[in-house]
Amino acid sequence: MPRFIPNDEIIRDLCLRNEDTLQRKKGLYLNCSKDVFLDLNMTTIKVAQRKVYHINKRLNSIEFDCDFLQLSSVNIIDRHGCFIPVFKNDSLHGKMIDVGAAKDCACEFKCGYKLCNTVKGYEAVVSVKSDKMPNGDPISFNCVDRKSIDPNGFFYSETQYPLRVYDNGVWTNTVLHTESIKLCSVEVDKNGCICDTEENVNRLCNACGIEVGGILVGGDANSFHNDPKVDTWIYHCNSKFDWFSTQCGSHGFGQHKRHNFNNVYNVDESGNRLIFPPNFGHDRVMVRSYHDISLKNIQVPFIAKECYMTGLQYFANTNNDKKQQLANVYEVKYSKQKFALLLELNKYRIEEMRMMLTPPVRVPSYIAHRYDRN
Repeated sequence: MPRFIPNDEIIRDLCLRNEDTLQRKKGLYLNCSKDVFLDLNMTTIKVAQRKVYHINKRLNSIEFDCDFLQLSSVNIIDRHGCFIPVFKNDSLHGKMIDVGAAKDCACEFKCGYKLCNTVKGYEAVVSVKSDKMPNGDPISFNCVDRKSIDPNGFFYSETQYPLRVYDNGVWTNTVLHTESIKLCSVEVDKNGCICDTEENVNRLCNACGIEVGGILVGGDANSFHNDPKVDTWIYHCNSKFDWFSTQCGSHGFGQHKRHNFNNVYNVDESGNRLIFPPNFGHDRVMVRSYHDISLKNIQVPFIAKECYMTGLQYFANTNNDKKQQLANVYEVKYSKQKFALLLELNKYRIEEMRMMLTPPVRVPSYIAHRYDRN
C-alpha cells in the first residue's frame, strides 16, 4: 500500500462502504474534502512545506506567499547547507514549537528503525531559481531539492536548477534540469530499510556536511564562526542524529539556550511577514509552514484514511439542519479518531514534551545588576 492515497479513491471507497454504488454523494464529499484535509493537516497529520526565502536586507524581513496559512518553524542555512533551527522573539505571544508527525517507521515495511523513518520521511525544499532565455527574457523555475535512499542502500541528493541547452555551440533553450548525486552508501536490511547503527549515522551526517560536535558559536552581520568574542547567539544540539533529523525536515528539540541566547525573529501583526534583527548574519532562511492546497493535489496518508472518511461524513452533515443528530454522532467519532491518530503519529520523548510545554525563554532581570551597588 502506498504512503499516500488520492482523494478521489478515498471518496469512492466511502461511497461504496455507505451502499452508495452510484456515488450520488461524491459531489458533496468533494466539496468537503478541502476543509477536512486542512483541518486534519493543521491539527494532526502536520504535513508541511519547506521553502527557502531570501531576506530583504533593507526591511530585514521576508513576506510569505499568498497561500500561506500557518508558520511551523524557521531555520537558517549554514555554509555546509545544514539547517539550524532558530526561535521566536521574546515579545512574540504564543509558542511556535511544532512537531512534524510521521509513523515509526514511515516506510511500507514498518521496520521501526528511527534512521529509516528520518530519511524516508525527508521533506523536500522548494526554491525559485532564475535564469535567462536565449532571447534575453528572464525565466524562473520552482526547483525542488531532496535527499533519498534506494533499496540498495545508496544515499542520493537530488537537485533541480536551470540548465542552458546548446546545439553545436549555440544556446537554444533554458530548461529545468534534475541532477542526482550519490553521497554515500549505508547498511540496509533485506527490505532495504536503513539499520540504526552508529556507522550509518556518521556516514549520513558526513555526507550532509554535519561536523562532529554539532555546536555553532557566535554570529552577527559580518561573521559566523567560532570566535569566543562573538556571543550574539549560540546553538547546541544534544546529538548528531538530532541535527540530521532537522536536516530531513523534523523539528529539532535538542537546542538549549546558553550564553544569553537571543531569539532572532519575530512575526508582524498581519501574520504574513517575518522580521529579523538588523544584525542578522544570514541572507536566506528556510521556513517550514502550512499552505493552502488545491482539490486535485490532496493526498491523504494511508494511516489517516479512516479518520479522513469520518471527517468527510461529519463535514457533510454538520450544516444540514435535518441531520444534526447524525452530525453529532460523527463529531464524537471524528474527534476520537483524530486524537488516536495524533497519539499514533506523535511518539514523544520526555525531553521533546518538555520543550513543547515549556520552551526556554529568557526573562530579563532588573535586580541582578544592582547587586554590585550594595
